[in-house]
Amino acid sequence: MNPVVEQTINIYKEMPLARKILIGLVILTMLGGFTAMFIWANKVEYKAAYTGLNEEDAAVIVEKLKETRVPYRLESGGSVIMVPAAQVYDVRLAMAKDGIPKGSGVGYEIFDKTDFGTTEFVQKINKKRAVQGELARTIRAFDEVKEARVMIVFPKDSVFVEETKKPSASILLELKSDLSDDKVAAVAHLVASAVEDLTPKLVTIVDTTGRILFEGKSEDEKARIEARNLADSQYKYKMRYETTLAERIQTMLERIVGKDKAIVRVTAEMDFSTSNTNEEIYDPFERETTFVRSKQILAEKGQKQVADGTPSSVNPIVPPGDGRGQTMEMLDKKNDTVNYELSRRTKQTVKPMAVLQRLSVAAVIDGKYEYKTDETGNRMKNYVPRSQEEMQQFNDIVVKAMGFNETRQDQVSMESFPFASIDEIGVREPELKGWRAVQKEYGRTIANLFLVLLLFLLVVRPIVKTVQGIRTPVDEEMLPSPEELALLEGGMDEESAFMKMDDDERREYLDAMSPADREAFIDQMSNVERQAYLDGLKIAEKAAYYANRDVNKTANIIKGWLSEMEEEEES
Repeated sequence: MNPVVEQTINIYKEMPLARKILIGLVILTMLGGFTAMFIWANKVEYKAAYTGLNEEDAAVIVEKLKETRVPYRLESGGSVIMVPAAQVYDVRLAMAKDGIPKGSGVGYEIFDKTDFGTTEFVQKINKKRAVQGELARTIRAFDEVKEARVMIVFPKDSVFVEETKKPSASILLELKSDLSDDKVAAVAHLVASAVEDLTPKLVTIVDTTGRILFEGKSEDEKARIEARNLADSQYKYKMRYETTLAERIQTMLERIVGKDKAIVRVTAEMDFSTSNTNEEIYDPFERETTFVRSKQILAEKGQKQVADGTPSSVNPIVPPGDGRGQTMEMLDKKNDTVNYELSRRTKQTVKPMAVLQRLSVAAVIDGKYEYKTDETGNRMKNYVPRSQEEMQQFNDIVVKAMGFNETRQDQVSMESFPFASIDEIGVREPELKGWRAVQKEYGRTIANLFLVLLLFLLVVRPIVKTVQGIRTPVDEEMLPSPEELALLEGGMDEESAFMKMDDDERREYLDAMSPADREAFIDQMSNVERQAYLDGLKIAEKAAYYANRDVNKTANIIKGWLSEMEEEEES
């Protein structure tokens, strides 16, 4: 055997057991560390290529991965497919080339393969399936939607216009989380816009728990809902206005009269009707000067022959004669037309939704109180009403804070009343005498002292007695008995005499005793005396002594002696 190996084996054999265990643990730790590093260095990192897949798409993708021999892992019940991180994008591009994943249902890819033998009925069914599948895929784009199914009903064509019906749709949603009302309405309008002649009121949306998320409503129902919503909003606006104004006035009064010493209530009458007015006004007298828009002058001059005897504007009287003569008539006409610019004003008035018509404020404040002591020493509280000047000042403050408008016929009521009950005012407490007076004055102190006394008698005192009863026996047990005390005193004398002896005298002294007395004497030795006794013994006697006392210790001592003897022989 190789000397180096042999020497290593010998060194290992001579090692203590604890060191052997420690070396073994170190070696195992190193091997485990190197193994983990090797596995980690050669580990293939997987990354999610697809998440949230349905069973159909997952099955198709797994089949394609098996064909291309790409390693994969399935997680989350098959809805997540993991592939090596270096091949994620290659896998996605390869799957996208084949139109995978498609999602549940079919879309327009159903028409990718043309079959000339397909009937018109089958073509209509395929078109319906394609529209439903595409709409379902579009709805699944919402983060809150896990799965969607769309069912559309197309009515039969009719030659009569009166019998024409519109299509309807129903949508089933499996939700990850709740959809807001706006998103539900968006889904309904999305489906309605994608199908010809389909309106949102003919769309119904439910979820897998049976809740109706959206239901088409008629125009009358919509009008009633809008009216109810409008009434609610108007009521909330009115209450918010009244509460805000009341809080403003009340907080201002409380800063003056004190906390919780003022009460303010506001009532507002509002007009929620709306109107929109357009006016176009022409006023010729609005401007101080006139502006001529256009001016036209027509003038005509000339002569005209007229037969004698023919009446005209120039010669209305016909002269006597045969009427064969002719007369020349002079013509002179003038026509002036002037158009002036008129002022024009266009006005559009929009009435706001809420117009304050009347405002009423009622405020009540607490008065003042005076405390007096009567002849018997009882203290009394008397209410003192506020003066008229103070009330007028408070009234002016409220009027300015509320924005008082006399045109609206606003009202303000300001009063001062005692906030305490009327029965409490001026009531004198009855005079207490005897035990009741002592009870009122010192009742709490007496009760506290009584509780302390009960605590001492029922809790503290029993605990103290129990502790004293336990401590007395323990102390008595710890004290040596008279016999043990005498033995100790005698042992001290013997010990001092035994220590003065040499080794031979000690051996003779012990040999003179019987075996039982010698064992008893050795057991009663002190540590110093026993050490002196052992130093005087031979090796065999010492081994016998330890063998009788402690077997394990004796074995260790013998091993040590043997090792020393081997070393001496080798040397």
